[in-house]
Amino acid sequence: MKQETINAIRLLATADAEADQATVSRIVQACEPQTRKRDLISSAKACEIIGVAAFGKPVSRVTLWKYVKRGILHPVRYSSRIIRFDRKEVEHYANNGTI
Repeated sequence: MKQETINAIRLLATADAEADQATVSRIVQACEPQTRKRDLISSAKACEIIGVAAFGKPVSRVTLWKYVKRGILHPVRYSSRIIRFDRKEVEHYANNGTI
């Protein structure tokens, strides 16, 4: 989104009497381009990271997909055959047990 458009949205949001500063900040942040690139890994690598941290050996892909079904992990689908996972999310779950 162009900076002029973001500035106009900021101006309109601050003009709203019901919008507090936190709300305006969230609106503007949602409009700004995302610069962080996610470090995506394969399902095999995700199994290895989770398993080594928890059990000392890689977990199976069946277990990985159980985590996805429960909403613990969130896959990024490029197509029906190409699926990746966010490395930070996988490592956080492997080390802490929760997302």
